[in-house]
Amino acid sequence: MAKLLALSVCFCFLVLGASSVTFRQQGEENECQFQRLNAQRPDNRIESEGGYIETWNPNNQEFQCAGVALSRFVLRRNALRRPFYSNAPQEIFIYQGSGYFGLIFPGCPGTFEEPIQGSEQFQSQRPLDTHQKVHSFREGDLIAVPHGVAFWIYNDQDTDVVAISVLHTNSLHNQLDQFPRRFNLAGKQEQEFLRYQQEQENEVGNVFSGFSTEFLLHGFQVNEEIVRNLRGENEGEEQGGIVTVKGGLSILVPAERRQRRGDRDFNNGIEETICTASVKMNIGKSTSADIYNPQAGSVRTVNELDLPILNRLGLCAEYGSIHRDAMFVPHYNMNANSIIYALHGGAHVQVVDCNGNRVFDEELQEGQSLVVPQNFAVAAKSQSEHFLYVAFKTNSRASISNLAGKNSYMWNLPEDVVANSYGLQYEQARQLKNNNPFTFLVPPQDSQMIRTVA
Repeated sequence: MAKLLALSVCFCFLVLGASSVTFRQQGEENECQFQRLNAQRPDNRIESEGGYIETWNPNNQEFQCAGVALSRFVLRRNALRRPFYSNAPQEIFIYQGSGYFGLIFPGCPGTFEEPIQGSEQFQSQRPLDTHQKVHSFREGDLIAVPHGVAFWIYNDQDTDVVAISVLHTNSLHNQLDQFPRRFNLAGKQEQEFLRYQQEQENEVGNVFSGFSTEFLLHGFQVNEEIVRNLRGENEGEEQGGIVTVKGGLSILVPAERRQRRGDRDFNNGIEETICTASVKMNIGKSTSADIYNPQAGSVRTVNELDLPILNRLGLCAEYGSIHRDAMFVPHYNMNANSIIYALHGGAHVQVVDCNGNRVFDEELQEGQSLVVPQNFAVAAKSQSEHFLYVAFKTNSRASISNLAGKNSYMWNLPEDVVANSYGLQYEQARQLKNNNPFTFLVPPQDSQMIRTVA
């Protein structure tokens, strides 16, 4: 999956801009006809503890024509740009400096196992840390960041890191509007593009700050102190999106190896023949579940790999059954909008936007539907003995990214990144990462042991 996502965004700046302009001209005949082009400078700067971010106005007609948004960021020594994801794919060019970065690909295993060096007493306090691959970067590198994939970056050298980022807002993968959005996953930080939306106040917050304490306590199975840090309640706005790591970040990075990977074509001549294609598949509760927990419920999905005709429709579906007081953890759809229809019973649903605002916080009852936009974080807790739902998704191979639980965004971050992003002690960071052992469905709290800080 990681290979496919990375390949989908391997464009250079020139190709990205040219292809976007062509697409817009075909769809809107007069959209890109100019009497004059203008050289422009960034007109907004956001200061943070460890650096700053500068932006160009994405509402400028030229940027809108090209379907892109442009920004620039500077990381000083030991500066960490805290994790975030975006509604559109992006490319980042490293103009100066070197360091490390990580991408959290949903569904991919944590393949880096980091032994902690030191005394036996120290090792007993901090066990092995497991996380997804950490990459090094240097001057001249181009980094491709797929839409909806959480990203973080760190400068471990004395030289400032200077990077330019372009978001391809006109990408077919972006099913929101053309406005660029950063969905911040830690701290209190200003949306770098939000000031250009005049009808909205420039609020600060991260995705977790929009969820209630109750939902986060249940989803992560930690105590309230950790949840407050998760929501960014225990810090000032001056820290921002780029924080300084005292003493430096401790992460495991092996020597780079040059690998050649072959492309893989998933199309099949027989499956492409529409006249002989299968047109149905049962995903109801009588079928085998993809996710199952006897105390929480089950989820079954179908996409173009199961039913190839869905590729032509650009759709897929999910069927779920959740027991009373169980929940599905906070997560987001990386590449699709989701239309949830309640088949039976009811569930308390919370949806959070990129500003950390809770835009839905009600019971979804039988016969009602709810649209959850792409990248908006969502969680639900069943209010019935069995809450049954079907979700239609606007991508033939829709992908989700869990924010809590086993193999989630939080699970796959290096422990030092968790501790420094949320201002936690290492014991607390380990609890935030590992206390919820469930992949997607979490049983009722009274049916499990909740681990808290001693």
